[in-house]
Amino acid sequence: MRNKWLEETARDLIAFGGLPFLIITIVRVSTGEIYYPMQFIIGSAVFFILRIFLKADIRSGLAFVLCVFTSIFYNKALFTVFAAIIYCGIIVSLFYLKHRRNEIVNGIILGAISTAISYFVVKIIFVR
Repeated sequence: MRNKWLEETARDLIAFGGLPFLIITIVRVSTGEIYYPMQFIIGSAVFFILRIFLKADIRSGLAFVLCVFTSIFYNKALFTVFAAIIYCGIIVSLFYLKHRRNEIVNGIILGAISTAISYFVVKIIFVR
């Protein structure tokens, strides 16, 4: 019984790194300046382009982009801590559900690279 509950919880956490959640988040941040949605759009586009060259877990990469840019969007320490805890939960869940270890790590790395590229590209294009 407990194992079933852990597996369900792990799958639920992983959903936060999925494409539907990314789309919902982009729609949510689109109510303000174009600056914020472009961070998510460019970051995820760069991630998918990099993923062509290196096998990477989609959820560990997209969740990194989501974690960083939602934290920037809300600009609250409490939310940043919450988002970081959720991200850690996603990563632990991916390992718990026995996803490929190297793909999880590659996803984290590509997510970080994509986030950095997007942050600077958006900053250059959409100077505030």
